[in-house]
Amino acid sequence: MNQGKLIVVEGADNVGRSLHCELLSERLGAHGIATKRIGLSRSKLMGETMKSRSGDIHVMDTRTRSLMYATDLMDQIIHEIEPLLAAGFVVIADRYTLTPLIRESVRGGDVDWIKSLYSTAPKPDLTLILHAGPRRLLNRIMLSESLGKLRKFECGTDIFPGETITTAFLEYQRILRKNFLNVADENGWPAIATRDDLWDVHEQIWSQVKLALGDMLIDL
Repeated sequence: MNQGKLIVVEGADNVGRSLHCELLSERLGAHGIATKRIGLSRSKLMGETMKSRSGDIHVMDTRTRSLMYATDLMDQIIHEIEPLLAAGFVVIADRYTLTPLIRESVRGGDVDWIKSLYSTAPKPDLTLILHAGPRRLLNRIMLSESLGKLRKFECGTDIFPGETITTAFLEYQRILRKNFLNVADENGWPAIATRDDLWDVHEQIWSQVKLALGDMLIDL
């Protein structure tokens, strides 16, 4: 039986997942809890290949891409997540199985087949869905001057060919957000809007994590 806990944070790009995973890790550390952050495209086996722009996996078909994401995550599960959970760590996943599932499902991917790729993955002790409106996400990207660096897959122009980057992005993000929130509602998972003050959002996340960890936390 695992002694640790698996906390999953899901949501669209630029919604604040990575920042809140970092804040959560730091706060748990202050409570004496060992943590490890994992996420998509971070395995030793597949990480560099998947992040490379010279060999962009997003131009591949949905089935090939699904297999690559599943291989990447399962490699992390075998070599990092399962051993760390057994050792009593809190593993914080900056995206897990839901993001690749939703991304491919909106592109016509076989949902049941994609789910089967992750059938042996450890079940999270808590899944949090972070979300924000499409225009808020677009504003964050434009402020960081990274709009021109978006791939077709990231801005949705592969789904909405002929549209401008901004129009495609807004439509794509509306679809993703709807899917994330539907899954959260179906499973009873907390859905937290990141439009609020940073620390207010963190406290909402922390309140859910405290419930999931229970006696693991040391009161300070």
